[in-house]
Parts: sequence; structure tokens; C-alpha cells
Amino acid sequence: MSTQDPYAFLKAILTKDFETGSPHINGKPHDPLIITLSRDYGARGEVIAERLASCLAIPLYDQEILERVAKQAKIDAFKFKPQDETVSAGISTFLYSLMTGTAGEMQTYRRQLYATVLELAKQDGLLVGRGAHLILSGRKVFRVRIVGSKLVCAKRVAEEQGIPQLEAERKVYEVNTKRHKSILNLYGDSFEQCSLEHAQNFDLVINTDHISAESAVSLILLALRQAGFELHRRIPPT
Repeated sequence: MSTQDPYAFLKAILTKDFETGSPHINGKPHDPLIITLSRDYGARGEVIAERLASCLAIPLYDQEILERVAKQAKIDAFKFKPQDETVSAGISTFLYSLMTGTAGEMQTYRRQLYATVLELAKQDGLLVGRGAHLILSGRKVFRVRIVGSKLVCAKRVAEEQGIPQLEAERKVYEVNTKRHKSILNLYGDSFEQCSLEHAQNFDLVINTDHISAESAVSLILLALRQAGFELHRRIPPT
């Protein structure tokens, strides 16, 4: 399957109205371009996030979200720096446990997470995970979810990490389970439907079993434009 350069793809669909360099539209500052991206482990979400942020020339926030929360909570970042993706997926739960695990501390952690995400959302940015799609619900944001089947995701993990397929399948299951539980624990009492399986919480869901990272970026760019975001004001020429 051939892939397409997302820059060339977007320039083609924008045709004559492609412009660059202006942060203003009709003399007024544009609204921040905020994208949230939730992903299954092994579905290439991180790669897609990096390429999308680069293409749009906007900041990418992933681990930095937790580092900011940890700073506010006066917790050394090294205590929860991930050694592998399994640990990374459980960071939110782990960080909460460092704050004693009481109901009051849980509220404190959640409040600091909300404050961090809301602060980042004041300017252009792509926020990965942490339930940002829920925190920013009701705002003008574009919420993306990247998924994949367990077997395909595990095959990628096995190839990338040089581990047996069965071990990779177990790892994919563990990471995704931790991510789902973290979302439910953090937002279950605030949102009636907060499960990552609830497609209505997202504007675009992409299964990457048969779609490359480059093609996924192109799809997201097209969907953003169709949703009314002024991408041609941000993307540099190639």
C-alpha cells in the first residue's frame, strides 16, 4: 500500500486557499488549535502524534503533562519516569498512589491534572492521553482515538522490542487495561460514559491495522479541515 506525504496531501485539498505564516484570521487572533489523541498500545499513536504535531507546527504534550502535575504536587519526576510502556500506562495510577491514595488526595491530583490540561489548552497544542479529551469536552477541540486489534498491535510490539508474540500480546493487554482503568478511576464519577470504548467521546477513531502512520496523519488533517479548523494558516510550505 502506497503512502502519501501529508504536506502534499493537505496542499492538494486546500488548493487556492492555502496560506502560511499568519496567526490571524480577518484581523483577529485565531482560536487555539487543540487536538487530543488517545491511543491503544501498539497502534502507532505516538508516531502519529509526533508527525501530526510536526506537520502542524504545534507543541506536543505527552510525558510533560505528568511532569507538570508532579511539580505542582511536589513529587520528583524521576520517581515515576517510565522504564517501559507498561509502567508508562500506569503512571497516573502510580502518581496518585504516591499521594497516599486517600479520597482527598485523589481529588487533589485530579484537580491538578485538570488545571494542567486547561492551562496547556490556552495555546495551540496536541495533548496525548491523560483523559484530556474528557477534561476539554465541550470546548472547541478535536479529539482523536487511534486503535488496533490485539494481534496486529502485538505483532508490532514484538518486532520493535524483539520479544515473543505471546509476550507482546500479554503486554498489549496489560497496558491497555491499565489505561482503561486509569480513565475510569479518574473520571468515572464525573462522566456518565468515560470509557475509552465509548466512541461518542471522540471526533475521529482510526483503526491502524491496515492504515500507515502517514495515511492516518493525512486522514486527521482532512477531518480537521472538514470540522472547520483553519489549518492552512498554520502549515508551512514544503
